[in-house]
Amino acid sequence: MSRKIFFTFFICIQLLWSASAVESREILVVQNHRIKPYGDAFDGFKSRLGAKIGGLVYTVRDSGGAIEYLGERKPDLVLAIGLDALKTVKKFSGVPIVYLMVLNPSAFVNDGRNITGVSMTISPEKQVAAIHRILPSAKRIGILYDPNKSASFVRRVQNTAKEFGIELVAKEVAASKIVPAALNSLKGIIDAFWMIPDTTVVTPDTLELIMLFSLDNKLPVCTFSKKYLELGALMSMDISAYDMGKQAGELAVKILAGTRPADIPPVEADTAHLFINESVARKLRIPIDEKLRDKVRFLKE
Repeated sequence: MSRKIFFTFFICIQLLWSASAVESREILVVQNHRIKPYGDAFDGFKSRLGAKIGGLVYTVRDSGGAIEYLGERKPDLVLAIGLDALKTVKKFSGVPIVYLMVLNPSAFVNDGRNITGVSMTISPEKQVAAIHRILPSAKRIGILYDPNKSASFVRRVQNTAKEFGIELVAKEVAASKIVPAALNSLKGIIDAFWMIPDTTVVTPDTLELIMLFSLDNKLPVCTFSKKYLELGALMSMDISAYDMGKQAGELAVKILAGTRPADIPPVEADTAHLFINESVARKLRIPIDEKLRDKVRFLKE
């Protein structure tokens, strides 16, 4: 009887020890803006971890609070949501970091020994393929970009475009004030304009110019968010913050299971939704392949 009591006591101690060990695993979440996309991304992240790892504790801080917190404690993992958060925590090399909702992380993360994450960019290969499906007759596509922000993306686009028989007419724009002249240089030589998420090129002022250029020259605009369809763009490939959060959650699961961040390559957004403004398609006399209608979402008029 005493052996049974001792054995039962021993098992209880083991279970309590295991439970406390699991509960001690902490994720510091750093985000500076309480906006819906960030919240959706965090929800997606938690859904993936909750399905695979129990007993996690989340501590949420802004950048200032994160610096103070990391100076005193060492969580098991840091989730940086947004560029400002990533810039703040990237200097802390002693803790694994996963980033989310960052447009061009490679421009800010030079040494990825303890950092990995999910970029807010859909692979150029997927985007070129989508544009070709909707605009199969477009052989010359114009693009403006800041080489300090989007050079690597444009290089990949150029390589992929060749496989589809597309010539990418790419113009470098080092400052927003150069956008009008760069747009004018594309007049009469392109079949479509591709507006990529380059913050030098796309500003409130230049956005209006791009849409007017499209209207004046009867050119379809391909872009990265359906909100621009309402302004006159033809098509967009939208990413899901929640789905990106799930991707980041998968990376975090690997890290918490013992894999080094250096051995987990950063990834691009895996899920994208193709939207079309059918009204613009009619005005530009662009036919939509009936085979694509089940795979495309249309802007409600």
